[in-house]
Amino acid sequence: MQRPPKPGQQIDVGPVTVERSKEVTQCTYMKLPGKKDLAVNRVRIKVSGGSHHVHLYRAQDPTMTVADHAEPCNMALDFSVWQLVLASQSLYLDWKLPPGLAFHFTKGEQLVAQTHFVDSGLLTTPTGQGFAIFDLYSMPPKKVTSYVGAFFGQDRDVVVPPGFATATTKCIFPKPVNLLAITGHYHYRGVKLTASTWDGYEDHATELLYNQDGYLDPAFIRFNEQNSPQIQGVQWTCDYQNPTDTTFKFGPFTDVNEHCNLFLFYYPTGSPQEDMTCVQKGGIAATTVHAN
Repeated sequence: MQRPPKPGQQIDVGPVTVERSKEVTQCTYMKLPGKKDLAVNRVRIKVSGGSHHVHLYRAQDPTMTVADHAEPCNMALDFSVWQLVLASQSLYLDWKLPPGLAFHFTKGEQLVAQTHFVDSGLLTTPTGQGFAIFDLYSMPPKKVTSYVGAFFGQDRDVVVPPGFATATTKCIFPKPVNLLAITGHYHYRGVKLTASTWDGYEDHATELLYNQDGYLDPAFIRFNEQNSPQIQGVQWTCDYQNPTDTTFKFGPFTDVNEHCNLFLFYYPTGSPQEDMTCVQKGGIAATTVHAN
């Protein structure tokens, strides 16, 4: 175990048992430790095992309380109940925010960590145990100039037949935001993911924000106050190469399903705790803002 942050809090998840040639998605429910609200300006996430993703959510309802426990949770969490705070696909992420920017955590608030560990395909968990550690480094609240929010974009219309396939989603935000970080996500058939700005007009030029080739080690692109682009919306495209005779549709399992997800982190927010979700289903993409 790595040394806890000072000042700040550490959240430990695991061990999660991963059987050979299997995968498991687990939700671990806990309260934010400590007796003070946190303004978090640095996040360090360390993962051991074949990590497909590690997410941290908070309850949309600040009065919600769930007994501490862990349980399987294969599907995406209900965005009307849970607010995304952090997301990583790397074994190690150390992200220090630009001066004055912070995530807001409320003392004792209900959290849930969703961890997806795999021992098949392109990922392995040789010890049979998966772990995740979230280090939340805090700053004095009086030094915060703006809070940071998270965006979770998800294309539930994904269909990947044999051969080459592609999927695109376009989402407009209620107001322009400044982009702090971006990363993309798909399963083993994914060969390329790009994301660009979008303002709702098909004939307007777009700015490339993200370009990921291959599956392993998806980039977590960060921006600072000097180069942070202001964006009104975003469009992203996933390209797939399916060498089998099976058609893969949207779902949670790497061996039989596919994804085309995008994660953004942005500022300013309209409240200390905010997220945006944009889900495409039936050809319609709808953006929703949740704020505490």
